[in-house]
Amino acid sequence: MSTPAAWSRGYPVAEPYPPAWHGFQSPAHLRATLAMMGVAWEVGPETPLRIAEIGCGSGYSANVLAAGCPAAEVIGFDYNPAHIAEARSFAAEAGLSNVRFEETDLAELDGPALEALPAFDLVLVHGLWSWVDDRVRDGVLRLLRRRLQPGGVVLMTYNAMPGAATGLALWRLVRSMLANAPPGSAPLGSDAFGAARAQVERLVAAEARNLLPSVWRSMLMGEMGDARPGYLLHEFATEHWRPAFFADVAAAMGSARCEYAGSATLSENFPSMTLSGGQQALWREAPDQAARELITDLCVPRAFRRDVYVRGIRRVGAEAASDAITLLPTSLRQGEVKLVAQAGEAALPPHIIGPMREALLQGPQTIAALRALPGCGGATPQETLAMLVGSHVAMPMWQHPGAVTADSVAAARRMNAASMRRLAPHGVSPLAGEGSRLALATPVLGGGLFADPLEVAVATLMAQHPPGPDGAVDVPALMDRLVPPGPTPPPEALAGVQEAVLGVLRQRWPLWRAMGIA
Repeated sequence: MSTPAAWSRGYPVAEPYPPAWHGFQSPAHLRATLAMMGVAWEVGPETPLRIAEIGCGSGYSANVLAAGCPAAEVIGFDYNPAHIAEARSFAAEAGLSNVRFEETDLAELDGPALEALPAFDLVLVHGLWSWVDDRVRDGVLRLLRRRLQPGGVVLMTYNAMPGAATGLALWRLVRSMLANAPPGSAPLGSDAFGAARAQVERLVAAEARNLLPSVWRSMLMGEMGDARPGYLLHEFATEHWRPAFFADVAAAMGSARCEYAGSATLSENFPSMTLSGGQQALWREAPDQAARELITDLCVPRAFRRDVYVRGIRRVGAEAASDAITLLPTSLRQGEVKLVAQAGEAALPPHIIGPMREALLQGPQTIAALRALPGCGGATPQETLAMLVGSHVAMPMWQHPGAVTADSVAAARRMNAASMRRLAPHGVSPLAGEGSRLALATPVLGGGLFADPLEVAVATLMAQHPPGPDGAVDVPALMDRLVPPGPTPPPEALAGVQEAVLGVLRQRWPLWRAMGIA
């Protein structure tokens, strides 16, 4: 493998990090998380939030946030100049005026350059902490100490111990093989990762006792789809992959006066949804927060944490705060609804989830209104919020669809059009890779609605070429715009694409219209 650039601090920079969006990054989701945990965060769509994304990569998430939060100022920081150039180009193409990107080495950020930054209300540190050296971690903490507002929120995600321990030996093996690849071999192609995959296959066949099943083994073996080279490099080629214990991260965050508020994975805030009966007894006996989190991390097969911190927690009534959260539907699919949590998979009661889902399809609903439906008041507001969001029936609303301005809708649609052109031309995403987690930006959600490449393309084309007065969709014309120029694909391939498009129109288009996406 080629030697890392001298400025890279041991992190691979030969390939860009693949673009992806996660709903837990939005201020709407984080506001709901804090409400559920009884923590005040008095923000809304009119709040001029200042949001920082540290380690923003090519800027996709920051651009989605800017399009979804038009009143906010978003700043993305990354030390890779190629990432920053791409992020700025993307923002310019989308016509976003409320986002900027700074080429910044956090290990060196201090003095006047640090003091010149605005005071932030929200700082996102997603997928960075476990992959960088101590100088960069210190830079993150220095920024939080001096540029995070009192009452400001931090999303800190990281590979967590002991769950991530199963990946440490594999990381050492693969990184060693990449580093010792023969001169002239292709470090990002079959020569390097293919050889590592073959070696792992041989070890698994030989029943290597300490090469345990893990998400990293599945990723390398292709059991989770074909991962992009940039993501494989992120996971296996960095010098500084260091999964962390909760207590160590909490102590570091404490040096910035930030306190742990809860998990952005809502169900993980409930021992009943996370632990068995015996495990819950141990959890209740633990003397403090760090001990409880360690019990949880020892008991659940979790290698990744999504922790939310606040710089100066103010307590509010969790039930009242949760009851006030407004939700929107995210799916029209009928049938059984399941909540998949750490404690297992459970079907939600049809006599409760059915009326709630029907009410949501009529328009935005508060948790209080949903619980007031006949027979639906058995769960607490917090449990109701966790069940509906965790089962992907609904998402927290940021701004009522009727209050979104035409300019904000236009900006979000420009963002989605740029996403289609760059990341999902003709409904496929060669850059983001298989299983891409893209988004359709909308101010209604304060970020984006998860979408695969086909959905991004169809939604953008529907926004650009809306149906006529009768509401009928010209499917042949839509297919003509979707299919790339050149030789006509085989009839069976076209039929498969059209079937997929019709499914998208049935299941997603009504939701897009309600959110102003298309």
